[in-house]
Amino acid sequence: MSVLLWILLCLVLLAGLYLFLIAPGRKRPDASALTGWLYAHRGLHGGDVPENSLAAFSRAVEAGYGIELDVQLTRDGFLVVHHDASLKRVCGADLRICDITFEELCRHPLPDGSCVPLFNDVLTLVGGRVPLIVEVKHHGGAARNAASALQQLGAYGGPYCVESFHPLAMRYFRLHAPDVMRGQLAMGGARQPGETGFIVYFALKHLLVNSLSRPHFVAYSCPEDHTLAMWLMRRCFHPLLAAWTLRSQEALDGALARGYQLPIFEGFTPRRDGARPSC
Repeated sequence: MSVLLWILLCLVLLAGLYLFLIAPGRKRPDASALTGWLYAHRGLHGGDVPENSLAAFSRAVEAGYGIELDVQLTRDGFLVVHHDASLKRVCGADLRICDITFEELCRHPLPDGSCVPLFNDVLTLVGGRVPLIVEVKHHGGAARNAASALQQLGAYGGPYCVESFHPLAMRYFRLHAPDVMRGQLAMGGARQPGETGFIVYFALKHLLVNSLSRPHFVAYSCPEDHTLAMWLMRRCFHPLLAAWTLRSQEALDGALARGYQLPIFEGFTPRRDGARPSC
C-alpha cells in the first residue's frame, strides 16, 4: 500500500511540475486591439508581390488585414523584415543576413526589385492602421534581435504583439518590457527531417519552454494542436491563442471554431463573414 501511495504522490508531483513548466504569464495585457482580426502571414503576398515586402504589407493594410512579419538584424545592426536566415530561397543569394551589412543586403533585391525592408520603414508604412504580430527570429542572436525590436517598437503608437520560437527572445521582453503582449510559438505534428533538433522540437511541442518566456499567448501550428500540452493549457489556463499557418478557408473556420483569437492565414483570400477584420 505504501508503494502505491509513493507512486501516486510522485505522479501528482510530476503533474504539478509539468503544469508549472507550461503555465503562461499571470498578468496578460489588454488584447482587445489585437483580437477580431485576421492576420496575413508575411503580408498579403502572392503573384508578383513577394512575402515580407513593403508591397505585401501595403496590400494587407488596404484589404483591412492585420500583419504577421519577421524581424532579424544584419551584421551592422539594421533590423530588417525577412523570414529565412538566408537570402537563398527568396532572393537567390546563399548569404546569411546576420553575416552581411545592410548595404550588401540591398545588392540582392526581392523578386519585385525592392530591397528587403527595414522594420522601421514597415512601421511607418502601417502607421497603426492594422495590428502587427512581430516574430523575433533567433538568427544572429535571439536577445540581440529582441532588444532592437523593442527599441523600435517603443516609439510606435500602433497595436502590436511579439512572438518567437526562441524562448530567450520572449524572456527578454518578459524582463525588459513585461507590459508588451508576448507569445510563445510552438508546433505539433511529426518532426520533419532537417528541422530543429529532437530535444528542441520536443520542448516546443509540449510547451516546456513556457517556463522561460511565460507568454501571454501561445501561437500553435494548426490543426496539429491535439496534444496533451494544449489540452491542459486550454483547460487549466484559458490562454489567448494564435493559429499558424492557415492555408484554406476550411482551416481558418476550424481554428475559429476551436477558439483561436489570432488566426494567421496565407495563400487564399478569407471570406468576409465570421471573424472579420474590425477596422
